[in-house]
Amino acid sequence: MGVRRATLALFALWALGCTKNNVVAPEPARLRVVTRPAAASVYIDGHYFGRGTVLEQAPKALAPGAHLMTVEADDHFPHDMEINLPKGESTITIELRPIPP
Repeated sequence: MGVRRATLALFALWALGCTKNNVVAPEPARLRVVTRPAAASVYIDGHYFGRGTVLEQAPKALAPGAHLMTVEADDHFPHDMEINLPKGESTITIELRPIPP
């Protein structure tokens, strides 16, 4: 039983030594999107990111760097743009053009 406890104790010490102490995770980019119409859908890198009504109130985290953003709404032309997000919070405002009748 003593050997088993010693082995477990050594394993626990080894596991603790493998963790990264005092390492701060990189700060994410946080994107706030203001859309007109307000209920437009926002896609980042081809994945649904949220509705303008929600993203205007609460920014969502992303990895800093380049992303492709698409904003779509019924009866409006879609808008694609490449964005390069820094760390911290960014706000982008998009007003979609209506499709003529």
